[in-house]
Parts: sequence; C-alpha cells; structure tokens
Amino acid sequence: MELHSLIAAPRNLKEGIDWLVALKGDDAENNFKAMATAVHKFLADKPVGKMELRDLEDVKSVSKEFLMQLEVHHHPYVKDLLTRYNVAMDRNLGFFDRAFKDIAISDYENVLQTQSIEPETIAENLGKVVHSTEKFLDYIKRTRRYNRTYSLQATWASSCTHDPEVCAVVLVGIAPMLYAGLRCLIDAAADAFMEGPASIQEHSLISVLETLGYEGQPKRGKVRSSDIRSALSDVNKDVLNVLYDLAGFWAFY
Repeated sequence: MELHSLIAAPRNLKEGIDWLVALKGDDAENNFKAMATAVHKFLADKPVGKMELRDLEDVKSVSKEFLMQLEVHHHPYVKDLLTRYNVAMDRNLGFFDRAFKDIAISDYENVLQTQSIEPETIAENLGKVVHSTEKFLDYIKRTRRYNRTYSLQATWASSCTHDPEVCAVVLVGIAPMLYAGLRCLIDAAADAFMEGPASIQEHSLISVLETLGYEGQPKRGKVRSSDIRSALSDVNKDVLNVLYDLAGFWAFY
C-alpha cells in the first residue's frame, strides 16, 4: 500500500530511498532548498550532549529496528550505531582520540556551527545523495518488479509546508538507516565481486538486498554483484558522510 505523506517515516533502505525521491518531486531545486532550510533550523542550535525530542525518538525507533535486522550481517559499524540507541555516546574525547582514532567530527561537535555550514550547502549535499541513490533505484527498477512506497501525493508541498520541522525530523531520524543500509550493500557487493559468481558471498548479497527491503525475484537472470557495484558507484564516501552528519549524533545519541 502506498503512503501519501512524507511524514510517514520509511522503515528500511528501500523505503528510505523512495522517500528521498518523493522529496525531490518535480521541483528538486526548491524542494531541496526548503528541506535544507528546515534541517538547518532544526540542527543549528542543538548543543553537544544527548537530548531527547519525542517526535525524533519515534523516528529513531524505526531506524533502530532496521539496524537490528541489519546486525545479522555482522558489520562493526552497525553494532556501533546500535549501541548509540541504548547508551549515551562518550563525548569526553582527548587529543589522541580525536587525532588518531576513526571518530567523526560530528560525533562531538555541532558541525553546522564549527564548520559554518549554511542551508545552501545542505541543499547541495541533499542533491548529491538523491542523485547517487536514484542511480541505484533505476537499476532496481530495470531488474525486478518494483512497487514504490510513496504515492505521487507524497510531496514536500502537501506534507511539509505547514510544518517543515516535522519533515526535517524524519530526515534526521532516518539518516543512520540510510547510512548503514547503503554502506552494508556496498560492502556486500564488493565482497561478492571479489569472491566470484558462485561464492557464498554472492548468495549472501541476495539476503542483504532482502534485509534492505528489496524482496522478490529479479525479472531476468541472477543478481550480479558487478551490476550492483556499478549502480552504487556514485554512493561514495562523501555521500555517506553527508548522511552521517545529518543524523546529529552530537546532540541526539
């Protein structure tokens, strides 16, 4: 059943990408600009230290449930993200931790403040995220039966203009889900490609796709890791970092 509002939070990567595409709509520039303004307004004044906002906690619980399903694929970054839903992050980091450990700046700083990030930058970054994930979505649509999650009525204008913060909260809340889901798929496709077509990893790739929400048999032939890697080629480190920073880890975990 199609959803008719962007206020309805997606439950997995498939639905999350559908949500982004619905947000883009027929006027990508203005829709991304409006969302970026709402996200900036929501995040810019949030201090470092865990705080709880009821609406955001509701969306976070959806992302947490998805990550719990993803955990069976044994990725350390998924386990790390899950820990943050249960235990407040340690932000008392010394120089050594910040300089030499793999810790994102947005874990302990409001990067909108410290890096002077303006809505225009967020809008540009949103465009990159949607463009890169749409390329993967086009591959999915070519290779298997596809039912979109959000109807044509689910637009920024109909869902968000009366209260933009509500939609900003959805994006912030699903950002960890999008980040982890895409990263998991990239890793699974890379492992399958390295091990070859008849490998356990190639078969496991199908399981990963199903966990991410892409169920059902392809229209023709087998799922090929090389095709998925090509479809995900624009989902690079910069795109993943954008999603990671949008989660507001410094304030909400």
